[in-house]
Amino acid sequence: MDALLTLSSKGQLVIPSRLRQLLGLQPGDRLALSLEADGLHLKPHGAGHAASARERIGCSGYRGPTLALEAMDPARHAEKPLP
Repeated sequence: MDALLTLSSKGQLVIPSRLRQLLGLQPGDRLALSLEADGLHLKPHGAGHAASARERIGCSGYRGPTLALEAMDPARHAEKPLP
């Protein structure tokens, strides 16, 4: 479980800030709610949003060592042209 939400008397939910930041959600963004066999699914809807946090992160299944951002720069590993 990523977060526990409480439904208000007006039927409103508050998405925790860490999840909003992770998904890149801004005030006014639209979300799609669907009823699936395993429960409710809430996804960002519209241009610029990935279907899920896992898709946005891209490496959530990575199990290797933690790397510094500089070590992830592909230009550091590119072949240098011959003189």
